[in-house]
Amino acid sequence: MGRLRWKHTSSLKVANEPILAFTQGSPERDALLKALKNLKGQTEAIPCVVGDEEVWTSDVRYQLSPFNHGHKVAKFCYADKALLNKAIEAALAARKEWDLKPVADRAQIFLKAADMLSGPRRAEVLAKTMVGQGKTVIQAEIDAAAELIDFFRFNAKFAVELEGEQPISVPPSTNHVVYRGLEGFVAAISPFNFTAIGGNLAGAPALMVRSRGQGELELVMAQISNQHSPRLQAWEKRRW
Repeated sequence: MGRLRWKHTSSLKVANEPILAFTQGSPERDALLKALKNLKGQTEAIPCVVGDEEVWTSDVRYQLSPFNHGHKVAKFCYADKALLNKAIEAALAARKEWDLKPVADRAQIFLKAADMLSGPRRAEVLAKTMVGQGKTVIQAEIDAAAELIDFFRFNAKFAVELEGEQPISVPPSTNHVVYRGLEGFVAAISPFNFTAIGGNLAGAPALMVRSRGQGELELVMAQISNQHSPRLQAWEKRRW
């Protein structure tokens, strides 16, 4: 019997995102306090997004802070049937473009998104999770920062590793696997109280993602962090 062959490429080196302590006088605490102050009394307008187009329908709603019902944290709208159909078409069109992009290039998009969340956008997404979902700083830090950053980095790592693996071959035969995207599209409904899942659900090619009408801005922040990917989302962009 000939020698077995196993093809495998080296993996990306990633590690779990450290959970910050937010101790008195620390840089992360000061940045968070500033971000919370900037949100006070503010209402963010969040349209539906279909491809690159922002759309408002007549069915406008508001999300209230769970601990302060006098604060409208987000203004959003429900998508109608015509808009949902348009969203499906946009997702399927984006799938073709995304399938042509090498996996290594796709991975870099998510790694950059993780770096943005880990650094310049961390305080903002934490503040919006706290105000929009009523979470404590440590709950928001674990959810909206550390876990979402880990999703982006480890998903990228696993995708690159998966492409690099091929089944065992025994000469003179060669076994080879080619990975391709799913047919159709995925409609993903994120939970109202889990920023990390809202961001993780957006990491697929032909995808429509919407929230359940609460917690709008955190999902928007997750999408901002992933802004360098094609606008595959057809969002009822309704997440604080």
